[in-house]
Amino acid sequence: MTSTRKFALLGSTLAISWSIGTLTPALAQEFDWKSQAGSEINVLLISHQFVDSVQPLILEFEEKTGIKVNIEVLAEQAGNEKILADLSSRAGTVDVFMTSPLGNWQFATAGWIEPLDGYLENPALTDAAAYKVEDFYQGILNSNRWTREPLKGIGEGPLWALPINSESYLLAYRPSVFAELGLEVPETYADLLSIADKLDDGGAKYGLVTRFDTYWDLPYLTFGTMLQSYGVEMLDTEGNLGICSDASIAATNDFVTLIKAASPEGAGAFTWYEAQQGFSAGQYALSFNEADLFAPVYENPDQSAVSDDVGYAPTPLGPTGERKAGAWIWSLSMNASSTKKDAAWLFLNWVTSPDTMIATHLGGNMNPVRESAWENAEVAALVDSWGAEPGQYRKVTGIMGEVAAVRFPPHPELTRALDRWAAAVQEVYFKGTDTKTALCAAQEDVKGMLGL
Repeated sequence: MTSTRKFALLGSTLAISWSIGTLTPALAQEFDWKSQAGSEINVLLISHQFVDSVQPLILEFEEKTGIKVNIEVLAEQAGNEKILADLSSRAGTVDVFMTSPLGNWQFATAGWIEPLDGYLENPALTDAAAYKVEDFYQGILNSNRWTREPLKGIGEGPLWALPINSESYLLAYRPSVFAELGLEVPETYADLLSIADKLDDGGAKYGLVTRFDTYWDLPYLTFGTMLQSYGVEMLDTEGNLGICSDASIAATNDFVTLIKAASPEGAGAFTWYEAQQGFSAGQYALSFNEADLFAPVYENPDQSAVSDDVGYAPTPLGPTGERKAGAWIWSLSMNASSTKKDAAWLFLNWVTSPDTMIATHLGGNMNPVRESAWENAEVAALVDSWGAEPGQYRKVTGIMGEVAAVRFPPHPELTRALDRWAAAVQEVYFKGTDTKTALCAAQEDVKGMLGL
């Protein structure tokens, strides 16, 4: 897998930049994993394949360092609420937590998280030759850099987090169902619309599953991938919002049509969990614009009823033949109010190191954020077996990696703005509100949230 696979992040949006951290007085010391022995840190993680893959490795870290690690795992919403409460109170109860660039745009603005450059540059805390910061895909690493300037500066300035996995989007499908129905996997959204009402005529109970809840990730990730392929920009280079643009209205209408034609009642409340579990349970013919990192679950016969009947394809092309995709980077950050920062850093250092990352990927944490992981023979052998034919998953994720990007403006209020956009899409679906009316009302509200 070449370095272009991860990602075309962030197109022209993300400039590659390196901020030099301030070295601590410990500079003269030699690196020692035992330097913080006897410390105890608290780590808050979000329920995810990464967690399942890293928990069996924690004892290794504890033995290596003498640091006790207390891990708490919560569902995404509950985890986000807890870390927000801890950070905003400056209690410092949580030392390290799982986060994303989007969350850190709020946290960094408030001064709640620790910049990490100084720790990376300190030879008493980081063995540079072993850690190999250059081994990270630099677009992914630098998605966690930000100057704290609203609506600009992503990819520049301090490093606020270290990446642990990356996510883009693809189609997962049941080859047996498509063969039974004599259907081709859709190459365009028009193709998908034309077959949507036929997908449940065969061996699948329902046609299509995707996440669709009143939450920021709807326009940011999965439906966001469709929006971007329709040419929708939340904020263009001239500072104009595109939430109620003609392209956004067309994409929203087509999305609602797809859900009504091919998904069951209740689809409007589906989160990533229902999307992943529904497809792996064999209930659906097609998983639409869902996360490529669901593949380890789909391919595992202990977790999936379709492990021998799953294929992968790129997300559809938009009306003008364009394909774009969202990107999500799960990362780990340090609480600025932690009283055990050096011990917290040693954990961050270890868990994002080349060897630990490879171990988590082999345990189901997809997709890698380091070049060495994609080049590892065991990782390659694992992913090359996935799909309707050997190498299909690797090929499709390569295609999607070329078009995946974080194309949203960095802003501490972005999640609230995206929640408002998601609510407008749901209003069209549930209430039948005129699409332009709903989206333009949302755009006016978002304009105020972002100070435009």
